[in-house]
Order: sequence, then C-alpha cells, then structure tokens
Amino acid sequence: MAIDEMLNAKHQTPKTKNGTPNVLRWLIVVVGAAGLAGAAVFDRLTSGVESGDVKEAASRLDRVPREFGDWAGTDSPIEDKVLRVAEAAGYVNRAYTSRKNGAVVSVLMLCGPTGPIGAHEPRYCYTGNGYEESGSKAKKAVSAADGTAATYWTVQFAKRPPTADVPLRVCWMWGLDGNWTASDSPRSEFALKRALYKLYVVRAEPKPLARDEADPVHEFLTAFLPEVKKALAPGGEITKPN
Repeated sequence: MAIDEMLNAKHQTPKTKNGTPNVLRWLIVVVGAAGLAGAAVFDRLTSGVESGDVKEAASRLDRVPREFGDWAGTDSPIEDKVLRVAEAAGYVNRAYTSRKNGAVVSVLMLCGPTGPIGAHEPRYCYTGNGYEESGSKAKKAVSAADGTAATYWTVQFAKRPPTADVPLRVCWMWGLDGNWTASDSPRSEFALKRALYKLYVVRAEPKPLARDEADPVHEFLTAFLPEVKKALAPGGEITKPN
C-alpha cells in the first residue's frame, strides 16, 4: 500500500471535548499564567499556520533529484485531501529503483509546520489499514562518505491476519536543512522552528534480511541523504541527474 494512502487513514490528532489537541494541554496550562499572548505565539510556531518560512522550505523539495548514483526515481502524485490531512505544504512521493541490483524503495518526504509534521509515527497510519508492528521500533544510524550522518527509526509492519500483502519495513526521521534525526519527541525538539521535514523510506520485505545480506535501505540512504542535504540547504542548487 502506498505511503500516501496510509496518511489518509485515521490520521487526526486526538481532541479533547473543547477541540484542543491533547498533546498541547500541558502547554496551555503552563503558559496560561504567563498570558494568552505567549500561547498564541507558540501555537503559530507549531500548528498548521502556513508561514512564509514554511512555503520557502517546502519549495526546496523541488531540488531533490530523481536520479543520482545507481538510483532512478518515478514520481507519484498525492491527492490534495491527503495533503490537507497531513497539513503538508509540499512533498516528494517517489519510488527509487537501483540500476545495480533492481532493489526498490518508496520515499515520501513531507514539509510543513512543525506541529503537524512532528505529530505522528507510522503506527497511526498503518494500524488504521490493518497492519500491526512486528517487534519494536529500533534506532539505526547511517553515515555517508562525505560525512553526512543521520539516525532513523525502523520497524516492520505486517497484515494481521496474514494476507497476500507483503510485510513492509518502514523507516522514518525528521530534519532541518537536510540534517536528519530519529527524534524521541520531534514536536518538542523542533518546537521553535516554523518548518520541519519528515522522511519515510519503505521497502517490501517478504522475509527479514539475513545478517550477512546487504541492506538496500541502508545502501539507498547512504547515497540519498548527501543529495538531500545539498537540495534542502538554504540557497542550495538542483542536483543534475547522472
């Protein structure tokens, strides 16, 4: 199932009876003593208000290359209603295929206000479509030859009860200007930033990789993240295909 389809399933922040997101209840109590003006400033920074900073950050996604190294990508559009649910101002939705070994990974990169982009992990989307986590999520690291380093979360999802759908390995991370991290609390960590990026990398895996087997996702990220860093850096340039 495509990543954008997952975003369209039960992807709403839980609300209290008065419509306030539960995740901000503590904040409202704390800043209440300091005055409503402070709360309004924070809300503008972290909620769905699309600022000029968000639009500028989203425009950088156009620079992310479709081709680089051994990889070539094919774009797929996302429906407007799905983007509204995700509160995303821009996106890249692309399947990359390795010219070297035929491996395929699906990439979804979103950009938008920090609050909604940092709000959810994949389980909220996948469980709404009949998948369950197989095991616990794990944090992994990747480092490229140019020094680009990142951490990301990864977990496998499978249909329950089993169906013909192949289990999926889902990896995700958040970032700014092409620097990526497996954050434990992205809404807090990036709270003072107006715009935030979120990157999903998904691969269909009928069975877990053997210990001595090359990991296509790791190989892809090692090559992809340096290109993304160049693309998303302020004032960066479009990377020309090989």
